[in-house]
Amino acid sequence: MHYTRMRTLPLATLHRVLAASILTFAAACAEEPRDPASTRGPGPSTAASGAGTLDLEADVAVMESFPVQLRGTLRVTNPSDGPVSFDVGGCPVFLRVYDADGAPVWDQGDGAICTMILRTVRLESGGAETFDTGTASAADILGEDRPDGAYRVVVYLALVSGGQPEADAGEVSLAIPREP
Repeated sequence: MHYTRMRTLPLATLHRVLAASILTFAAACAEEPRDPASTRGPGPSTAASGAGTLDLEADVAVMESFPVQLRGTLRVTNPSDGPVSFDVGGCPVFLRVYDADGAPVWDQGDGAICTMILRTVRLESGGAETFDTGTASAADILGEDRPDGAYRVVVYLALVSGGQPEADAGEVSLAIPREP
């Protein structure tokens, strides 16, 4: 039998590697400030970003269960006469939920763990690309503090730079089992 001897690293070296990895991950996941003017009403919206002007159209699928599950879709179209490029990370789109007063109450991107893959999306004039969010449960959205009821859902494009343009996906009714 042949045994291979593994090299071990000193504990201090492992701590430095771990610390560097955590800092790199934290920097990659740092949240961009949100522009309140980017909130759109129902239907398609146009967003100006570092990429130029993009037309955004969102939809949310409601998977009937109890509690319901949501999955968003965002179609990004280039309405300009020339090509447009923009950079997204491993999770290019997320859901965001607003209450009846228009205040954000939940963001799928908060605390999301995504790969640190940078992807450049290039859209020719009139070109489009569709992105899907992960699935979100009403239990995660409402938590223990938010009441059952109607909430407005948007899907936003998580640009590496240039903000988080969003498009309205409509209103959904959310409810979860509650302790009596």
